[in-house]
Amino acid sequence: MTSVEHRSTVLNFPVSDDQPNTNHIECSHKVPVKSVSIISRHISQLSLHSRRSSKQSNETISENKLRQKSMQKRRSGKILSMELVSYRLSRRKKLHAKCRQVNDIMCALGFLGIILMIIDNEITFARFDHHETISTWLLKLTITISSMVLIGLVLYYHYYEINLYCVNNSIEHWRVGLTGKRLLSIMLEIVICSIHPIPRHFPIGQYSHDERNIANSTKNYQSTAIPIALTYVPVDVALGLPMFGRLYLCCRYITFHSRLVRDTSLQSLGYLNKISLDFIFVIKTYFQQWPIRCLVIFCTMVFLIGSWSLRACDMISENEHISIFAAMWLFIVTFTTVGYGDVTPATYCGRSVATIASIIGILVSALLIAVVSQKLILSRWERYVHNFVLNCELAKAQKHQAANIIINAWKMWRLTKIHKYNSIEYIQSQQAFFKSIDGIKYIKKKQRKLNDNHITGLAELLMIQRDTSTVLDQSLEQMNTMKRKIDSVDEKLDAVNQTVHHIQNTLSLLLDRITPLKRV
Repeated sequence: MTSVEHRSTVLNFPVSDDQPNTNHIECSHKVPVKSVSIISRHISQLSLHSRRSSKQSNETISENKLRQKSMQKRRSGKILSMELVSYRLSRRKKLHAKCRQVNDIMCALGFLGIILMIIDNEITFARFDHHETISTWLLKLTITISSMVLIGLVLYYHYYEINLYCVNNSIEHWRVGLTGKRLLSIMLEIVICSIHPIPRHFPIGQYSHDERNIANSTKNYQSTAIPIALTYVPVDVALGLPMFGRLYLCCRYITFHSRLVRDTSLQSLGYLNKISLDFIFVIKTYFQQWPIRCLVIFCTMVFLIGSWSLRACDMISENEHISIFAAMWLFIVTFTTVGYGDVTPATYCGRSVATIASIIGILVSALLIAVVSQKLILSRWERYVHNFVLNCELAKAQKHQAANIIINAWKMWRLTKIHKYNSIEYIQSQQAFFKSIDGIKYIKKKQRKLNDNHITGLAELLMIQRDTSTVLDQSLEQMNTMKRKIDSVDEKLDAVNQTVHHIQNTLSLLLDRITPLKRV
């Protein structure tokens, strides 16, 4: 627009005679005005292009920066996530090792307390007056110290266990993992570990040396037994029997030292399949692998603990317990639910132990029956061999019955030819004929039943599925080949049809040419 306006001003400018050089001047000014307008236009275009290019370059630079920042963030996020995962895994491994070490010490202290409690009670049972001695007082003091250390280790163990739970579930603070259920279990463990025989008073100065000798010597010459009440239980026995509850630490020991729990890959597999690798899962696997061994170990432990518990609870008189052999016999009779009645518990404590023994005996009997039935089941290959032998025997019997049918039919035909169809031999042959037919039917029924029993396992079903899939694949291939052949036949028929049409056309042309020649 600016160039057009300049041109109009230059052309319509008035010219006078008294100014001869005006045309020259005007002509000299015409070109620069056009060039200026063109240059200004080009400059404006170049400035626009430069602005656009600068904007595009700035946009590309900003996009590249954003991409680089996002890539850096992703890389940093990946690095942080990998670092966090590695940190959690290493921390989890350390906490798991700490829990295992603390539990091992707790298990050792628990067993030590139980053994010391049994020794203390046996020393007390050996005395006629059942009073404490210096040795029993020292044993009880040792049990008390070990119980206090055990309670401290229980708290220490649960601290690590809560931290392990927080690491597994990505919880920041350990107080979140301290739920009411966990707090209740901690209190229950503290109660179980705190019950033990307490040293009540120091025995020095209670009796003189002569009185202790007299009390011990009267044990051999005492003839009259002091009767006891049903509710009578010695204090040391009442506080000592609950110490067997510390055997729950063995369950944790088995769990922590199991290959299924210590292997990291198996733990990850269990987490992916939503299976908790606890004591129940571990003991199930052990019973699946070694059922007889596990039952023998369990029954041996129950037998020893139950026998000593019956000895500690059951008493002949107030100052004499039953022997360990009588307690073993009573436990065996009660555990097997036989109950001869020659030895019976005389206190409520002994009756309670006998009741628990009978309940455990029923459960162990059920487990034993299940294990024996599982051991008597044939394996898959043994079942194959057994079924093969039975099939061979049935095939032989079927051939034998078929031969009998042919023989008896031939006899019946021969007797009818000689007109002896009312004779006894004909009737016997007919009976044998129908008996052989019934025998073949029975053999076929047994074969079908054997085949049905043979196809019961998962492997057999998989084999059948594989066979059916192969048959289907073969049939599909045959169908495809048949389809290809049919397509080729269709193509050949089309070609033949085209040739026939071509021949027909040529013949018609020849006939058209021949007819006018004949007319001529």
